[in-house]
Amino acid sequence: MYPMKLKSVLKSYIWGGEKLAAKYGKSGGSVAESWEVAANASGSSVIVGGEFDGMTLADFLDAHPEAKGSEAAKFEFFPVLVKLIDAASDLSVQVHPNDEYALSREGQYGKTEMWYVVESERGAGMYCGFKRKVTKDELADALANGTVTDLLNFIEVKKGDCLFIKSGTVHAICGGVLVYEIQQNSTLTYRLYDYGRVGADGKPRELHIAKALEVTDTQSVCRPNETVRRLSDGAELLGECRYFIAVAYDTSECGGTEVSERSFSAFTCVDGECVLTAGGGSCALGRGDSCFVPAGSGKVRFDGNAVLIEAKV
Repeated sequence: MYPMKLKSVLKSYIWGGEKLAAKYGKSGGSVAESWEVAANASGSSVIVGGEFDGMTLADFLDAHPEAKGSEAAKFEFFPVLVKLIDAASDLSVQVHPNDEYALSREGQYGKTEMWYVVESERGAGMYCGFKRKVTKDELADALANGTVTDLLNFIEVKKGDCLFIKSGTVHAICGGVLVYEIQQNSTLTYRLYDYGRVGADGKPRELHIAKALEVTDTQSVCRPNETVRRLSDGAELLGECRYFIAVAYDTSECGGTEVSERSFSAFTCVDGECVLTAGGGSCALGRGDSCFVPAGSGKVRFDGNAVLIEAKV
């Protein structure tokens, strides 16, 4: 099979901005999230061009499960969800449960995720974990008093920084940051604090404080780039866990990689442009474009000058 270019699913939320439309090829207006590689009940990417033109990625994988690879086949559903996220204002302070809690309470899987900073305005950053160890009572009091951000660890970030967010870690992307996110294929989020904002219906957005307090790791610490490791010239491992692996490539230094039988690869271009060739086909990628490369495609060649992020399992 050949590399398949994907049309993303666009999501609009109250904190979204204009950058994805203006600079990353998404449709006009405010776009909060662009689901680049998605096979989820809440949205699926669509294949553009070739034999499977117009088919959703979810339907393609149902028809061709071998394209996921042997590692992905161990999961009962497509394991990852890849997004571009543009935060014009702060996202809610939130936490995700682990699989054990989520399956027992919600009937779905939890969420571990990773952020790669594509753009960051001066002074912008993220909340991730706490400044110090806190108790559940302290956290509950701070939530009741609207002072929870005083407890949170704020990390100022720059382009190319990477943060790995384990389930149970309280976090929030703050305004002025655009990120590439790879996560477990789950939409389960518990919102602790939302700055008193109201939704489109004029009512305060729902909070999930009781459940959030149950799953929060109050001793969690998160530091930028602690999971990053150089693999070769132009290739860096950004992070890995049982759910996903993320690798960044500078195609001016790295000419390609390989896609084995073990896993599919999905590539997202976050800067520049290049042509990706694999399995007897090719795909042109510009900033904001993504493609799916089926498992077993073998050698992948990069021609051009771009920053690509590969998602696989």
